[in-house]
Amino acid sequence: MDLDFPGILLTVTDVLEHLYCPRFTWFEKYQMLPEFQERRTKVQMGRTLHESREKNNRGYMRQRLQAVDKQIDVSLVSERYNLRGRIDEVLFFKDGTAGPLDYKFARDPGVIYRTLRFQSAIYAMLIQEHFGRPVPRGYVVYTRSNNFVRTIEYTSDDFREVGDILREMLNVIQNGHLPRRAPPSRCQDCCYRRICT
Repeated sequence: MDLDFPGILLTVTDVLEHLYCPRFTWFEKYQMLPEFQERRTKVQMGRTLHESREKNNRGYMRQRLQAVDKQIDVSLVSERYNLRGRIDEVLFFKDGTAGPLDYKFARDPGVIYRTLRFQSAIYAMLIQEHFGRPVPRGYVVYTRSNNFVRTIEYTSDDFREVGDILREMLNVIQNGHLPRRAPPSRCQDCCYRRICT
């Protein structure tokens, strides 16, 4: 799945915002109107958690998951997929596979939501390209549920859908086509609601 949009790099946050409302992509990437997400309290709390985990978990190996090695706070770029991402931990396993592990400052909801599945699949794509290892699954740690770890088993549909979303985003950025708006219930907490018609 080569996307062939040279010079454009999207982040996982960009993809999640697009899934919430495709007009985020149009406002932020085509109109160049920044969202200033870093000012939000929840974002700041998440960053504090990640910094703490990075300092405190250096030597901790997830033996229950049968990890034999790991890298912490890994930044990866893929020109092929027009993506860049920062992964909390990349785990390496005895069978030659690898997988992303992501910390969430949240309670375990009991299910893997679509957005989280896609976030993890994007990390898997970056890991597979960079390290050249199969990435059949990823992991999420819910810190507010006593660090409960949930496993995400990837399917080929996950990667196909991520590819479709990326193509849609890249087309919006290159062509400037104003995409459909999300349902009105999502507009309440949107930083663009005053200028979005």
